Amino acid sequence: MPRVPTSLKLFWGCVAAVFVIGVAALQYLGPIKSVPALAARGNGIPAPSPMLQAASSVDPAWKIPHPGPYGVTPMHYYAARSTAAADQPRVAIMIAGIGYALTPSLAAVHDLPAQISLALSPYAPHDAAIAATARAAGHETIIGLPMQVDGEPTFTAGDDALRAGSAASHNLKRLDWALSRTAGYAGVTDTIGLTVPELFLKHQHAAAWLGDQLARAGVFMIVTSPNVSPPPGVVTGVADVVIDPDTGIAAETAALNRLGTIALAHGHALGVLNRPTGPAIAALAAWCKSLTAAHIALVPVSALALPAGSR
Repeated sequence: MPRVPTSLKLFWGCVAAVFVIGVAALQYLGPIKSVPALAARGNGIPAPSPMLQAASSVDPAWKIPHPGPYGVTPMHYYAARSTAAADQPRVAIMIAGIGYALTPSLAAVHDLPAQISLALSPYAPHDAAIAATARAAGHETIIGLPMQVDGEPTFTAGDDALRAGSAASHNLKRLDWALSRTAGYAGVTDTIGLTVPELFLKHQHAAAWLGDQLARAGVFMIVTSPNVSPPPGVVTGVADVVIDPDTGIAAETAALNRLGTIALAHGHALGVLNRPTGPAIAALAAWCKSLTAAHIALVPVSALALPAGSR
């Protein structure tokens, strides 16, 4: 029998080892295989996966979103599904400031359609419990980023707000702290439920820095403040209508009707309802039921933010 060269034995040995390691890795990774595999999941949003998290460079104990194997990103993996036809007018609504008050937050989870997206505040005491309940109910979740706001010090987004005048190292600590408060969310937003606009993104250098950080994290961003350009390099959605529930139910309904008018005129519209009360949530739930007769589809905000064909 001819003798097999040692180099050839080593080659095929390496091939076999790579194959075994590859099979073991695929088994370990579980359901995160490719974006098309997400279509096989149930109605709920997947539980947070450690494969889509990374340790913060500021504090390794903080886990922040990060793209995983096979190019899967948090904004795709944790996005809620949309069944709207491509040519149907679409409305997306995000509830901001979820988690501060437990009762209205749970009302938003249980009483609103699953297509409503819920934005949690990193300062809120009930984030973890509400996020898990929201995912089980089919709501995609978003985390609010505290940012420097107009009117300081009368109004403030807190000590952990991103500030244009702060050093990058200080803002990185604040950003990673906010991103690590919960997990399993598809995107971020520039509101934590306050009714005053943020100023951070109006500074070009600050917006560019934030865009770079969010692109690395693999999340989209919903911009709610007026006259603000989205950070470069990030998948974004921009609010057409922002509703303050303190203005009353009649004003809220009028704003929602305006949102529907925009959707019919332009094909899509994105609305934001800040820190709603129980009556405001009930009014929104009733308005959502009217969309079918208006031939408008209710979709999660990711359906408007993510490029067509990428979900």
